[in-house]
Amino acid sequence: MLFVIFTRGDMEICCKILSSKDSHMYRDLRLESLKLYPESFGSSYEEQSQLPKLFFEKLIEEQCETHVMIGAFKNGQLVGLCGLIPTGSGDSLEVVQMYVSTSTRGQSVGQQLLSKACSILSSRREGKLELTVYVNNDAAIASYEKFGFKQVSKIDQEIVMNFEP
Repeated sequence: MLFVIFTRGDMEICCKILSSKDSHMYRDLRLESLKLYPESFGSSYEEQSQLPKLFFEKLIEEQCETHVMIGAFKNGQLVGLCGLIPTGSGDSLEVVQMYVSTSTRGQSVGQQLLSKACSILSSRREGKLELTVYVNNDAAIASYEKFGFKQVSKIDQEIVMNFEP
């Protein structure tokens, strides 16, 4: 399934794996996330904005099949991101670069991105989703728990969470 479409009232959100034609929109939204919420990510806007290609931007353009970036679109505009990369152990897909633009927060966009991540997971050999979130990111933790993620460990200021369908 390429698309997951979610409708709430007059709002329609479409989630899909980003293709090479989406790479510029990805770059813009990723840099927005780093600029507006530096405390939520391990990378900085200052460093990333100077790179000719971001890590996932290159993978999107190459149409990498092992590392995928899911995008949420509202009226043709990219409003959310959710990256999936295989873990070293090979039994999980790690959720990375999760972000929903401020204009669409509170509208279940993050939940729809995670639903699309689960549909991708079901077609792969990995058995669970894994993510790391900063302990002070209460909104993200609540959203992940609402979806069904469970906290499995805490290391310094980070919580590791897993979701097993």
